[in-house]
Amino acid sequence: MGDCEMTNNVHLRVLLIATCALLLGAAPPTKEATIALVSKVILDVTRKEVGKDWQAAKRGETLSSGERVKTGDKSTAVIKFKDNSMLRVREKTEVLLGGSQQGKSFSKSTGVERGVIGFSIKKQQPGEEFRFSSPTSVASIRGTSGQFGVADSSDKLIVLEGLVRLTNKISSQYVDVNGGFTGISGRDGKVKVRPSTPEEKLAAQLASRTGDRDSKLDIELDNGSGNKKNIEIKFK
Repeated sequence: MGDCEMTNNVHLRVLLIATCALLLGAAPPTKEATIALVSKVILDVTRKEVGKDWQAAKRGETLSSGERVKTGDKSTAVIKFKDNSMLRVREKTEVLLGGSQQGKSFSKSTGVERGVIGFSIKKQQPGEEFRFSSPTSVASIRGTSGQFGVADSSDKLIVLEGLVRLTNKISSQYVDVNGGFTGISGRDGKVKVRPSTPEEKLAAQLASRTGDRDSKLDIELDNGSGNKKNIEIKFK
C-alpha cells in the first residue's frame, strides 16, 4: 500500500470517528422556555405546540412561545403568564402566544385571529411590554385590565383601568384608550375612542376577572333619562 493511499485511509477513519462522536454527543433539540401555563379549562379547550397537532389542553400544562390555544362553543380557557398577567380566552377564540426574556425583562404578546379575550395585565417594568395584535390592530399595554375582541368589520378594545394605545395597522393611526373608554379599530383604517357603555363595562369585568372563587360586581346603570341604579351581580 502506498504512502498516499495509507494517508487517505487514516484521514477517512479520523473523519468517521469525529462524525460518530458528534452524533452521539449531540444534545437533543430543546423546547422553548415556558412563558405561561393553563390555569383553568372549561369544556372544549385545545392547544397546539409548534410542529405538532392540536390536542386537548389540561389544567396546569405549561405553554411556550409559538403555541396556540383554541376554545370551542361555550368554552373558556384561563392562561397565566410568568409575571401573573392573566388572559381569559372566551368561546370560539384562537390565540397565538409569544414571549421573550432578555435579562430580567419579560416581553409578551398575544395574537388574536378571531374571538374575544379578557385580560388583567400586571404593571410592566422598564424594557417590558405586553401586546395584543390582530390582522387589523395592535394594542400596547403597560398594565391594565379589560377586553379585546376581533370581529369581521372591526376590533374593539374595552379598558377598565390603566391606559392602552390602540394602533390601526392599515392606516398607522392610533388612539390612547383610558379606563372607562372603548377603542374601535376598523378594517377601513379608521380608529376612534368613546366612553364605554354599561354593557361593555360589564362584559369586560366578567371577561377579565381573576380567581375561581365566588365574586361580585357592582354596576351602575343609566336608563337614558338620567336615572341611575346600582345592581350587584354575583358569579362564580
